[in-house]
Amino acid sequence: MSDLKPTKPLSGFVELLPTQQRCFDECAARMQKTLKTAGFSHLDLPAIERAEVLTDKDNWEEIETQMFLFQKGETKMGLRYDGTVGLARYVAGNINDLVFPFRAYQFARNYRGERPQRGRYREFYQMDLDILGINELSLAYDAEIVAVLSKAYESCADIIGKTYVKVGNRRFWNAMFEWLGLDEEQARTAFTLIDKKDKIGEEFPGALREKIGNLANEILRVFSDGYEEFSTKSANLMSAVEEINSFIATLNAAGIENATIDLAIMRGHAYYTGIVFEFFSESFPELGAIGGGGRYENLASKFSKTKIVGVGAAVGFSRLMVALLEDNKIDLAQFETPIDAAVLVMGESQLSFATGVCTELRKSEIVTTSYLDAYKKFKNQIEFADKIKAKFSIIIGEDEAKDKIVALKNMTTGTQEKLTTQEAIKRIKA
Repeated sequence: MSDLKPTKPLSGFVELLPTQQRCFDECAARMQKTLKTAGFSHLDLPAIERAEVLTDKDNWEEIETQMFLFQKGETKMGLRYDGTVGLARYVAGNINDLVFPFRAYQFARNYRGERPQRGRYREFYQMDLDILGINELSLAYDAEIVAVLSKAYESCADIIGKTYVKVGNRRFWNAMFEWLGLDEEQARTAFTLIDKKDKIGEEFPGALREKIGNLANEILRVFSDGYEEFSTKSANLMSAVEEINSFIATLNAAGIENATIDLAIMRGHAYYTGIVFEFFSESFPELGAIGGGGRYENLASKFSKTKIVGVGAAVGFSRLMVALLEDNKIDLAQFETPIDAAVLVMGESQLSFATGVCTELRKSEIVTTSYLDAYKKFKNQIEFADKIKAKFSIIIGEDEAKDKIVALKNMTTGTQEKLTTQEAIKRIKA
C-alpha cells in the first residue's frame, strides 16, 4: 500500500474548525453589514491580475519571491496581494460609470509569497474600504473612514474585544522637516526612525540625534510638549495642525471616543500623503496594528490621466481572528450550538415523512439537520444529536409517520412530547 498523502494544508494557509469558522463568519458578516449601512458598495474583483498591473518592476525573479506569479502562453499573471491595485484598475476602467465620491469595500482572499510566520500568511482575508474623489476630496471623508471602521470593529466587540485608534499626520512631518531645513536624506531618515519609535523605545532620542544632530530636539519636543506648539512656526505647520484638530473634531461629532493623536503613527507606505491611522486591540495590544490606512493623492496614476484622490483602510482580518482564536481570547461557547433541531428517523419507511418535516422546519428558518441513516439504532442517532449540541431532537418512528406527528425531545431538559409539525415549530421558536 502506498503512503498516504498529507492532510495538513501548506505552510502559511489557514484552516479553521467548524466552531471557529462560525465565529470568523459572524464577525465578517457584522463588519460588512456596518459598511453597507454606511453606503459602501461591495466589490468582488478578480483574484488574478496581469503581472504588469500588480507591479511596475520588470525583474521577474526579484518579485517572484514576494508574489505568486505564473504564465499562460504569452501572458504573465499573478495573484492579488491586496485590494488597492485591483481597485485602482477597476475605478480607472469604469470612471464614467461610477458616481463620485465613490465608496467601496472588498472582503477577499489575498496572496503573498513571503515566508510564513505567526500573523503573516500566504493566503489571508483582508477587508478594504475606500472613499474616492476626482481631483479633490474633503478631509471629512478621512474622518468618515475612521468612524465607519471604528463602528465595524465595535459591531464585534462582544466577540473580539474593544479596539482603539491612533491618528498621525504625514503633512505635519513634511512641514516640520521643511521648517527644520532637513535635506531629503535627513528627512527620509527621520521619517523612518519616527515610524519605528515604539519599537526602538528608550534608544529613540539618541538614535535621532545621531542621524540629524541637535535638530532632533525639536522633533522630540513634538512628543513631549505636543504638536500644537508648532502651529506658529510656518504656514504649512499651521495648516497641518488645523487639519489634525478638524479631523478629531469631526470624529467627536460622529461619536467616536476611542481615537487619540499619536504622531509616531506614520504608516510606511510611500503613497500616503496626509492623515494616517492604525487600530489596535485593547485586550491583545502585543498583536500590533490590526488595521490602518490613510489618504493618498493619486490612486490610479498607472491607469488613468485623471487624478483620483482617496482615503482608505485595510483590516488584516485573518491575522486578527486567527491570533485571537489561537490564544483562546474568544469565548466560542455561543458558536458551538448552531443546530436548533436534529431530525432522527427510526426506519427506512419513515424517510419520506421525515423529509417533509425537515422542509417545514427550514421554511420556518429553524436550523435543522437530519440523520438519514435510518437503519441505525436510536442510541446511535440520539448520540449524534447530543454531539452536535442540537437544542431539540425530532424523533420520527413508525407511529409518528402513521399519525403525521413528531416526538419532540428537549435535549437540555430531557422532556419529550408528541406534537404536530407546526406545534413543534412553535415550541422550538419559543
